[in-house]
Amino acid sequence: MDVTIFDGSTTKPCSVAEAQAAANQPGIAWIDVRMHGGDEAAADGLFQSVGIDPAVAHRILAEGPGADFLMTPGDVHGVCWIDDDDGSPAVQVFFAWNKLRLVTVRSAGDVAVEQIRQRVSERVDVLHKDPSTLLGVVLQLMLASVQRGLTRTMIGVGALDMEIIATATPKPVQTQQLNAFRTAFQPLALRFPMYVVNVQASLIYPGTVAGLDTDGMGQMQQFLGAVQGTSGLIDNLAGAIRNAAQDIQAQVGSWQSDRINVLTIVTMIFLPISFLTGYFGMNFTWLDNQLDSFWIWVILGVGLPVLLVVACVILLRTSGYAIPRLRRRRQQ
Repeated sequence: MDVTIFDGSTTKPCSVAEAQAAANQPGIAWIDVRMHGGDEAAADGLFQSVGIDPAVAHRILAEGPGADFLMTPGDVHGVCWIDDDDGSPAVQVFFAWNKLRLVTVRSAGDVAVEQIRQRVSERVDVLHKDPSTLLGVVLQLMLASVQRGLTRTMIGVGALDMEIIATATPKPVQTQQLNAFRTAFQPLALRFPMYVVNVQASLIYPGTVAGLDTDGMGQMQQFLGAVQGTSGLIDNLAGAIRNAAQDIQAQVGSWQSDRINVLTIVTMIFLPISFLTGYFGMNFTWLDNQLDSFWIWVILGVGLPVLLVVACVILLRTSGYAIPRLRRRRQQ
């Protein structure tokens, strides 16, 4: 477990005693807990020192991805998400805020958190004047990282879809890429609709939260707008993934149809030859007596089959079968 504290300008390691002291002093105090596997129990002392109920934190951490968001008279706590924009899924972050400190607990997202700290430091003067705006600003920046990740994924899905449309022959790698996009996107997509409902419900009457003044509430309203915007991006990305999946199905169906058409054409061309083979293969005495010269064999055994093949090809082309086009597709 790595614990750091950020005061708006600098980030430094933080002990339990330092976290408790920072949580009882005015100003900006963002305590970030980077969890590693198996050290949830070691965080109890830290949670208690900053006024977080360890049972609540452990419940959210143990249940995995959730959609909790709650405003109480004493604090605001729940979950949000961050994205390092490296192709990996968005990571859930547990947070708890009151007028003295903001605490975040996460298992990944180091790059995103560092970027958020940098953005916060750019407006540290405003935050020092009104520390209650810290929560809304940080939550908005967290969702901004998620929006960047969703946009990057949408661009990737769009490029993949165009490649699928331009490719006549199905490629397994295209399906694998689409499944990778879906796997990274699905956990967030499943839980975010309920998250939107929880945030909206919490902000219906938020005036009872201690320490959250008008400006702080304004930042939370902007966070609600960011949540709704993120929900729209998720819906758009879900639609793009569905479209790409449908294009893959259409691609496979078109490819199978072409193969069946080729087989049908070959069968129709060689069907008369099969009839001739069976007919002249029968041992009729009167037929054997007539086939007694080389030229008759050339005419009936070579010329007639070739003539039938040419006639079948001409008939198929005049009937609308685009034989040359099928040949070009096979060459692709």
